[in-house]
Amino acid sequence: MSSYWNAHPNFVHNPAAPLQQEFNRLADQNGWDPDKAQYKREWKRCGQEEFAHHFGRDENRLAGWQAMCATVGVKEVPESIKQCKQVLRTTWINIFDLLDAKRTGRPVKKHASAKALREYTKREDKIFPKKDAKKNRFLKAWLIKMF
Repeated sequence: MSSYWNAHPNFVHNPAAPLQQEFNRLADQNGWDPDKAQYKREWKRCGQEEFAHHFGRDENRLAGWQAMCATVGVKEVPESIKQCKQVLRTTWINIFDLLDAKRTGRPVKKHASAKALREYTKREDKIFPKKDAKKNRFLKAWLIKMF
């Protein structure tokens, strides 16, 4: 279990449930209003911690890159970080959907293009904070221009 959920001992976390569904249950339990800063701050922290839990924090570890490749369904997982990055740059997926695939075991939703991903991400309001993603080379590999 990730440290995010450990910080909420009175919450019974389901690690196989979609991330946003679990976070919304926690928010309801704690009375966090989705329009308030605390909800947004916690949602951001939840996404960051969940990503680190599944893929690590050290972007220089091949295992994290290979885990991302495997999660998105790459049949032959590359043997180097550079090769993993090349594969992932042309795989259009939402970061939160990547986390849900890891959590639920269901295939990750793939998009045909950056444009299709952008439209989906905005429509579903699944925007990972750009500032935080840029600090993490794992996440930076997934960034696309949103606005």
